[in-house]
Amino acid sequence: MIHLPRSFYKSGHAPYYIVALDYIQQSAGIRALHYLCHALNESGAEAYLTCQVTAPHLRTPVLDGNILQRHHLAGRKPIVIYPEIVSGDPMGAGGLVVRWLLNQPGHIAGDLSFPDSDLIFAYSPMYLPSGMQGRILHVPTCDLALFNNDDNPHDAARDQVCFYAHKYLVNGGTLTRHANDAVSLCKDRKLTHAEIAAVLRRSRLLYVYEPTALITEALLCGCAVAIVETDYWRDNVGSFSCPVEDGMTMDLGPDAIACAQKNARNFRTKYENSVMREAWLQLDRFVNYTQAVFKERTGR
Repeated sequence: MIHLPRSFYKSGHAPYYIVALDYIQQSAGIRALHYLCHALNESGAEAYLTCQVTAPHLRTPVLDGNILQRHHLAGRKPIVIYPEIVSGDPMGAGGLVVRWLLNQPGHIAGDLSFPDSDLIFAYSPMYLPSGMQGRILHVPTCDLALFNNDDNPHDAARDQVCFYAHKYLVNGGTLTRHANDAVSLCKDRKLTHAEIAAVLRRSRLLYVYEPTALITEALLCGCAVAIVETDYWRDNVGSFSCPVEDGMTMDLGPDAIACAQKNARNFRTKYENSVMREAWLQLDRFVNYTQAVFKERTGR
């Protein structure tokens, strides 16, 4: 449970400024930042985004000059949350800096190391480099209203295979035979989430060449996932749990794939009972910890 001080006369906790790009559904990282802002506000905290374009269905107010001025006049310093792609502390707001690693540091942009005063959180343990200490903050980015296998008329007779290899191809990778005659879900196709879900709900297998939120989205749709373990995958995934009982496999042989396909439908229940439930607990711990550190360092 989140423990925030309440007062009739002033705000007793620090607001959150989340540095984010404009909302687009094609980026799981951007969605995670927007969902975090929404979840913080839904949970009783006060959070803002630094971008201009937000999703109308989310509680994600934009940080503007009026809000900054109001906080300044009230003497309220923020907790600033930067994704790992941002170097340094460009806002210079004078509060507490949090780094949220949505990928490995430096993989896309940003610094490889951070000041000791920064609080480090990672979306997944695999994004924490060896020797770097940090806590886990996982915000689910897969909307169960879209990605599900409920009342799926194709479930008993899935008739296609699909693949995803966007960054792998951008970085010079070559598709293997597994993508032959498979439906591409790469970003160049500009598919909406609803269109991606429709493909996954009629697919028996998704081949992936890189870490992607599509792994979870496919499994939620009852589509098994086969990981093509290329050099790109090994270079960008420190550790990855691939339990065949959840519908995933790194063994591309027919027996392993058949087993993954058989078990893919088990993933939804486990996801709701573990990932979703733990995510809210992690959010509560995030708020309590960051507010406590802020108070300790600033005396406010």
